[in-house]
Amino acid sequence: MINYITFKNRKIEILIQNNNKHKTALFIHGFSSNFIVFEPIIQLLSKDYNICAINMPSHGNSEIAPELMNMESFRDIVAHFAQTFNLQNVTLIGHSMGGGIASMAASILQEFKILDKVVLIAPMNRTMLIFRHLWPLFFPRTYEEYTKLVPILLKNPEIILQNEQLIDQMKQYYQSESTQRRLDVIYQWGSRMPEEHNQEVVDLGIASIAVPCALINGDHDGIVNVEICNNHYKKLNEKIIPSVIKDAGHNIWIDNWNQFSNVLVEFLNK
Repeated sequence: MINYITFKNRKIEILIQNNNKHKTALFIHGFSSNFIVFEPIIQLLSKDYNICAINMPSHGNSEIAPELMNMESFRDIVAHFAQTFNLQNVTLIGHSMGGGIASMAASILQEFKILDKVVLIAPMNRTMLIFRHLWPLFFPRTYEEYTKLVPILLKNPEIILQNEQLIDQMKQYYQSESTQRRLDVIYQWGSRMPEEHNQEVVDLGIASIAVPCALINGDHDGIVNVEICNNHYKKLNEKIIPSVIKDAGHNIWIDNWNQFSNVLVEFLNK
């Protein structure tokens, strides 16, 4: 069920599926994305987990909130959500920017004694800065500009770029005035994401994770050097468990669902 909570007088869109399980999977999306992208993973885990997801401010149908566009507010929204719904036995699952948020939120959920595991999927971290020259591609305003971003996100961009239904959806998305108003705020935040402060708080979060933590990257991610990324995480936290998915880009599960889902389920079942 999609609903809303209030955080600092702003409406935040949430997804809650009570499947009468004793464990909860909490999903956190990436930059300029929303929790809909997790649909196949949600379906996979629904038989064993209650499902929760959050659309960060200005994303999805959450209220546009320029003052909340920062990593600390995103982290605090996760903590507020967990407290509001008295979540227990939580597995945090974060993709890209959401992986950075999950790293930061983990320490708070550990203090609450409700965190079981963390899954970081192509997570935001400072090693991505070596690809900073590609960052302008992450601010598309038209479908044509979006087509230049897709090859960075997927090893097999034709999955999207040859799908007529998805093409029509994306064209309508960028033609919407409402979308453009949201992107004004999201992209202003995006221009600040590479700042050192944001890298530091994510590093501190990674180092603080004390529960089992999976780091899952794709070997064809356009903004991740897997070896450098894995070394960075292991240096900060030797307990991190890295995995590399073959023939997969930044949106790993879209490119190689079989290997990704097997790695994810194996980690969760340990």
